[in-house]
Amino acid sequence: MAEATPTHDVFGRAGDSSDVLFLDIDGVLHPVGVDYSFSSRFFSHLPQLEELLREFESVDVVISSDWRLAESIEQLQRYFSADIQHRIIGATPQIDPSVISSNRRQLEIQAWLDGNGRHDAEWVALDDWPGSFEAGFARLVLTDPTRAFDQDSVQELRSHFLRFAADR
Repeated sequence: MAEATPTHDVFGRAGDSSDVLFLDIDGVLHPVGVDYSFSSRFFSHLPQLEELLREFESVDVVISSDWRLAESIEQLQRYFSADIQHRIIGATPQIDPSVISSNRRQLEIQAWLDGNGRHDAEWVALDDWPGSFEAGFARLVLTDPTRAFDQDSVQELRSHFLRFAADR
């Protein structure tokens, strides 16, 4: 199993916000099957997510997408608006694919939480891959990969964020 990616805020301090969004990209920030090189739909749903993140400033983002395997956190941050970039605080570790086949993202999220001393954090995953989580997993906002982060997903994620705020 890979080690957890350390987190640091814009000032280089270890991140310790109590709220975390674990973010997938394909099927969430844009529909799957998009021709990324020529399509205006590439990252087409990012503005809706950023708007929601601006409402809930205590929520940091950890990338759980396979994009984390090809791009560094610094590269991934560049897709986000300047005021959101510093809230992209890390990426989940990759668990050896030959060892685990089901609930992979959920296990990678747990490894990140444990590795960063955040096992008590309030968190939610935004993903389009249900097979990578336990069936009926309450901390998952599941998007339809062909519609991505639509208004139903926005409202469901907002409900989680409101619960985080109410629990403080």
